[in-house]
Parts: sequence; C-alpha cells; structure tokens
Amino acid sequence: MNYLGINCSVQKGLGRVAIVIINEDNEGFHFIYKSPSVFSFKQNSAEILNWHRDNVISLISQFNIKGIAVKKTERTAFFSRPKNSDIFKLYLEGVLLSLAGNIGVFNKHFYKNEIQALIKTPKIFDKSIDEICKIEGITNCFDELDKNDVEVLKDTLLSVIALKNNVAQ
Repeated sequence: MNYLGINCSVQKGLGRVAIVIINEDNEGFHFIYKSPSVFSFKQNSAEILNWHRDNVISLISQFNIKGIAVKKTERTAFFSRPKNSDIFKLYLEGVLLSLAGNIGVFNKHFYKNEIQALIKTPKIFDKSIDEICKIEGITNCFDELDKNDVEVLKDTLLSVIALKNNVAQ
C-alpha cells in the first residue's frame, strides 16, 4: 500500500503543505507546496485551499494512495484571537482530512505523542531524516533538502510511518 503524510504550516507568510509519500516498495518521496500569501487568507481562502487540495488530489491519483496521515498542529486552544496562520493550518488540515474521507481513502490525524507511541523508537523526533530512513528501511530518501524544510519534512515523514504502522496493527 502507498501512504501519504501531510503537514500544514506557515513559513515567511506563505501557507506551506509538506507531503511525504512512502510507496509499497518502501521508497520515500517528498513535495513542498507554498501558496500565495497567508496574509490574504481571509479574502482568498477558497483559492488557496483549492490550490492545495488540487495538488494533493493529483498526488493521490499519481501514487494510488490508500492512506493519508495529517500531522496535526499541536496547539489546541487559543487564548486570544487566532492569527491568520493558525486559521490556515487548522482549516487546511480539516479540508485535507475531509477530502480523504470523501474519496474513500483511509485517513488519520496524529499528534506528536501518538506518532511516538506508534513508531516505538526511543526519541525518534531527535533523529535526523537519514537516521529515520535507515531505521525504517526507507530508500530514495530526501536528498538535497532546503534547510527550512527539514523539520517539517521530518514531522511529515514520521506521521506517514505512524500511519503505516497503525494500518499494519
């Protein structure tokens, strides 16, 4: 089975969706999509969400994806008015999980502690992407990454590994 992990974030004012795919041959692939300015999210939310949704639909079809994991935003409460970046992340996570459910693809969202429990490797979040790929036997792994994308791709990689382990149980 082929699995896809998604992590929504904001970097330098741009909505960013990191995607990691692990195929049935245990090969890893990654994609980063950066949308138009998140500061215009309130006026252009439909265009931004549709753009990201279309990119994900394309990858689901191209890789014949059977399961989708979303690395959830750790923040669960807002003590003041949510920022546009918070709205973007939470809303897009919901849109992508809904999309997966609507097209009949197994989907799950994970927080960091759930990922750690499913992977069962001590301090997995402290390891590098190369170390994680070696431990999990994932090949074709993430060459020449932009340093700004390393952490988000690592979290996304770990979420898709957690999904794969969850389905195997």
